[in-house]
Amino acid sequence: MGWWRLSSWVRIRFEHLRRWREYAESVARAAKDILGEDVEVYVVGGVAEGRTTVLSDIDILIVADMLPRDKKRLYGDILGRAIDVYGLPWDAPVELHITDKKKAEEYLKGGKHVKIDTK
Repeated sequence: MGWWRLSSWVRIRFEHLRRWREYAESVARAAKDILGEDVEVYVVGGVAEGRTTVLSDIDILIVADMLPRDKKRLYGDILGRAIDVYGLPWDAPVELHITDKKKAEEYLKGGKHVKIDTK
């Protein structure tokens, strides 16, 4: 891969990371559609802490009381709806972490997080 292609990839990657809040809001709306009004959504990890590198992704924590057993399907359903209905780019570097409120405490106590409005 030539340097010009790498620099193009880096530029595109940072453009995605710069739009982290917009992407998180798309995921939050999709999660609310699927899981209901009580869902909470947070951005956690390096992006929330301001430690963004070219290898970063956007870690999105989805918290709900009632979760289906098949979290892999739920993961795909939320991402699919975020892409199809709310305009999340198919290549957005997002990683979903789906859990209940009790387990969410582990994610939230460790570092900075940003709560995303699900309106």
